[in-house]
Amino acid sequence: MKQGNSIGKRIRLVRELRNWTQRQLARKLRAAGHDVSRDIVARWELCETPVTDRHLLGIATVLRVSILDLFPAKRRGRPRII
Repeated sequence: MKQGNSIGKRIRLVRELRNWTQRQLARKLRAAGHDVSRDIVARWELCETPVTDRHLLGIATVLRVSILDLFPAKRRGRPRII
């Protein structure tokens, strides 16, 4: 059975709001101590690969959003970017 994630679309949304490429996000995550490639970011955004709790915290930190902003919710607006 294929395992995915529920936050990939939100990762992409916030990344694009920051005008970052997948490669730039991967570099920023690597600089923060996460072993992440552009391909992994692409698989997250396509909801093909699960996001670990460790990576989830790193993604939220690098993108400067709360972890909750990465999860989809009904009637949730754009992420609050700080």
